[in-house]
Amino acid sequence: MTPFYGHNEPPAGDFIPDWLLGGNRKRRVLAALAAPQQPEGWKPSELAEMLGCGRTTVFETVRALRPLHVVTEDGAGHVRLDAATDLGQALIELLRAVDAFGDTSVDRPPRGSGRRS
Repeated sequence: MTPFYGHNEPPAGDFIPDWLLGGNRKRRVLAALAAPQQPEGWKPSELAEMLGCGRTTVFETVRALRPLHVVTEDGAGHVRLDAATDLGQALIELLRAVDAFGDTSVDRPPRGSGRRS
């Protein structure tokens, strides 16, 4: 069965930054939340539209980050990674570091039919 990617096209391949950070869409959400060009952060629905990904992806990523205390939220609903926390800073540094490997594919063995003898 072919995976359903919604109205978005699947990523062109398995690249190291995407693999390390939970997939193309999650990596792009994290990168946008960390972007210094957007100091006030993003409303999740606006971020989903800007990235061309599903709102659920954005909301679930933010929901997973909240208990880690690495996102800041203002009264207007803007969310961003909190660089003042150790983990927030580490995520920002990780995003910067893996960016250098953006076009490097994950070395995977050929995929078979899935049957075992």
